[in-house]
Amino acid sequence: MLKLFFENHNFRSLTLFSTFGGIGRGMFSIFMMWVIHAMYQNPIYTGIAGFMFGAPMVASFLVGPFVDRWNKARVLRIVEFTKFCVVVLLMISHLYFYVGSWFFFLAILIFSTSSMFSNPAFTAILPRIVDSEDLVKANAAMNIFGIISGLGLGAVLLTMSTDELNFTRFYGVIAVLLLIASLFTFLFRYKESAQENKPALKSYFGELGEGFSFIKKGVLLFFAIATMGMAFFNDIAYVNFPMFIDMRLGAVSSYILFSFLALMGGMIGSYVCRIVENKFQLWKILVTSLVISGAARIMFVNVIEDNFSRAILMYIIYIGLGSIIGIFYQVLIQKVSPNHLTGRVYASTTSLRAVAAAIGALVGGFLGTILYVDTVFIIQGGAYIAIGLLLCFSKQVRELSIQKS
Repeated sequence: MLKLFFENHNFRSLTLFSTFGGIGRGMFSIFMMWVIHAMYQNPIYTGIAGFMFGAPMVASFLVGPFVDRWNKARVLRIVEFTKFCVVVLLMISHLYFYVGSWFFFLAILIFSTSSMFSNPAFTAILPRIVDSEDLVKANAAMNIFGIISGLGLGAVLLTMSTDELNFTRFYGVIAVLLLIASLFTFLFRYKESAQENKPALKSYFGELGEGFSFIKKGVLLFFAIATMGMAFFNDIAYVNFPMFIDMRLGAVSSYILFSFLALMGGMIGSYVCRIVENKFQLWKILVTSLVISGAARIMFVNVIEDNFSRAILMYIIYIGLGSIIGIFYQVLIQKVSPNHLTGRVYASTTSLRAVAAAIGALVGGFLGTILYVDTVFIIQGGAYIAIGLLLCFSKQVRELSIQKS
């Protein structure tokens, strides 16, 4: 991993961009959910916030053809600076005037819309700057590097947190991280083919459905459906997590602690990817991860009051296995998709997941008002187990090959 980082200039720049940008984006999504919860104390509002995070991604397939043909470094540069401006505006509004819930929802919507462009651009760059056989190593390395940095920053923020969250401090930290990420995009140096640089509008409508067409004719279809199910049930639980922590532990520092633990779980998952990559078939890794993560989620809510240390362990396992699923699914897309289609395929799968996630956020906001909050997480865990077991019935999944087209 270190050899790849030090010898490949583009990979090093992309890793540093991913590190600072990823921490900034992660902090924004975690922080804004707590802000909405703290201000309104209503799962309906956190459900709407979750919907705003996910709704723009529904249209990701619309930007796929453009991202495949545009200069991807320029796309990332514009997107990160836009996110930086959104956070700065939030900080200014907090300091100088009161804003209603609509302002927070609009800021989340703009921030998330920017990610609609950055995610496929980032995914499409990586296969162009590293060899195919290094993709698992590269994805895992970026995750680990980013998470180690995030752990350090998380430790600092955890020591600074009190029962009252300092909004200005967090807005400021997030803004600095996003600004640094945007600066690293100026260091990318790689060539894009002449075909990629042609104006997308000339053949836009002909290319628009190519991502979906590629997905539905191969093994990606089964995993796309599985990840849609995961996204739906994950967001049902996600929008209720601030309420769950508030009821069980009652302090914002506890919420930040679990965000810190999420980084640790993600780092462990990224490291495990390198260990299991060549020892087990990909479908076994994904199915096993789904089933065990579902079980860990159920155990987490059942032991958190009686055995906090065990609850922490279950939470780290849940997050770590989710990281494994995410990394291998991204590698699968990068390996089975031709280079000229990678952005469209990724954008199309993102759209499918976003539809499920946006609906899940709204459903979660509603369920949070009628169900005991623990029940929501038990439903999520049971759904993960069911999705994993259902994947086993597909012969195409069991015979999965990830050779590059």
